[in-house]
Amino acid sequence: MLTGIEFAILKGFLARPAHVLGRDMVMANAYAGNIHVADRTVDSHIRNIRAKLAAAGCTDAIETVHGVGFRLGRCGA
Repeated sequence: MLTGIEFAILKGFLARPAHVLGRDMVMANAYAGNIHVADRTVDSHIRNIRAKLAAAGCTDAIETVHGVGFRLGRCGA
């Protein structure tokens, strides 16, 4: 089961399936504007989402675009 923040992150990817989202955009999708979190917190959330979706049979739901951010993979599209 996804947490509320994980669901918000995944919803952000689904809203823009063909786009690469940087950490700042992923954070904006997950957190209110007045909350500050570390950039690497996003990595933890992405890792958790990947693990949960992999357990459900989708091993490539979110892809890393090195130096840029993340995008929806084949399983999520």
